[in-house]
Amino acid sequence: MFVAVIDEGTTSTRAIIFDENGNPSSSSQKELTTFYPQAGWVEQSANEIYAKSVEALKEAIEKCKCSPDFVGITNQRETIIAWNSETGEPLYNAIVWRDKRGQALCEKIKFKGYENEIREKTGLLLDPYFSASKMKWLIDNVKEVKEAMMKGELKFGTVDSYLIWKLTGKHLTDVSNASRTLLFNLSTLSWDDDLLEIFGVPLETLPEVKSSAYDFGASLYGNVVGVLGDQQASLFGNRCYNAGEVKCTYGTGAFVLANIGSSNTSNPGGLLKTIAWKIENEVTYALEGAILGSGQNITWIKKNVGLIKEESEIEPLARSVVSSEGVYYVPALDGIGAPRWIPEARGTFLGLSSFHTKAHLVRSILNAMAFSTVEVVDAFRKSGLSISKISVDGGGAKNSLLIQTLADASQVPVERPHFHEMTAYGAFLISGIGAKMWDLKYLKNQKNPSDLFQPMNDLSSEYSKWKKAEEISINWSKYLTNP
Repeated sequence: MFVAVIDEGTTSTRAIIFDENGNPSSSSQKELTTFYPQAGWVEQSANEIYAKSVEALKEAIEKCKCSPDFVGITNQRETIIAWNSETGEPLYNAIVWRDKRGQALCEKIKFKGYENEIREKTGLLLDPYFSASKMKWLIDNVKEVKEAMMKGELKFGTVDSYLIWKLTGKHLTDVSNASRTLLFNLSTLSWDDDLLEIFGVPLETLPEVKSSAYDFGASLYGNVVGVLGDQQASLFGNRCYNAGEVKCTYGTGAFVLANIGSSNTSNPGGLLKTIAWKIENEVTYALEGAILGSGQNITWIKKNVGLIKEESEIEPLARSVVSSEGVYYVPALDGIGAPRWIPEARGTFLGLSSFHTKAHLVRSILNAMAFSTVEVVDAFRKSGLSISKISVDGGGAKNSLLIQTLADASQVPVERPHFHEMTAYGAFLISGIGAKMWDLKYLKNQKNPSDLFQPMNDLSSEYSKWKKAEEISINWSKYLTNP
């Protein structure tokens, strides 16, 4: 039995075929084109997203020489697509999650005093990052969208929903993606009438919301039986099935999610609350913290500063010194994300002397990548959560010194799975539940083959000093704003 997973990301879409034991049999990856029509606008072709996804899927199937029985989907979240229900054709480019054109609408809604209601109902910040303001912009600014709405032919959906429509002809999504739109009520588990009115989005344009493990319909490549947003899929793939288990994906930024179980608690400051997944009638929630600068710092010292030529130099260079010797780096090249959210902050090195070398600078950057993760983990703890393990994936997780530093600074064991594609693997596992190949109880008794990093040193003092450096960076940004 084979499961085909479509992993539709921001820069590329890939397909991986898993056998019933979770072994990848084949894969294919296709790059996606991104357009930047003007400052703050980020778009992709919805037609290309679908075409490249199917192209990757067909190529992976050909390599596998197999016929998948089931299909799972995981996707870039918050990206929104509008299409005509009669023709199935997109009415505009996909507006990508990074797009900021909804900022003015969000400010207008904030001015009207709706911010607290929105945060309480959705668990999210009132921000153009999420889907609702993108939908309203399309209604107000694209003639074809407005006309389709007037005719009752307009459909909106996140990328998963669009792929489901194209593959099965059904207008569906799952709770993990619906919870990223600013229109979905975490308590009632439904589209919220008040939020729809606030943003001016008609209910009939939105997909029906289903559990994450569900039969979404038949396609040419097998029944679609599992859907999760990418970060939730990574949480599931890392087997963080119990409250207090955390995963961190190290990419350009870093996404840190904590399973908080079935408790729909109030939001702690600086964190997002989201639905992790729904299996049958049981909903699991998560807290989320987004770190704006992670692998971005490595790209910066390679391409902009020239401290290294290849990323493979990072770990041996950092290990060539015992510590950063009093150098502290604040990774705020594009501001500070969770849990502080200081967009005007900027990257800072502190403590430099003529003694220091590029090895000390690189070591301080790795420390900062670990410490920013611990700052989010500490915010989880302040919400009352007891953290039992951290699982890591993504490109940065390959750096063993970074992961050991994370274990030492957090004083929590860190697991690094041997298989790195945790997002696709999570979609495979949830699809297995949808296909009734196994249940969650069975998955809880399984383990991913992993490297385990136990805390070996106590870096609490270094972490405290780094937080002081972060305060200095924030105060400097305030000074620049109001000298």
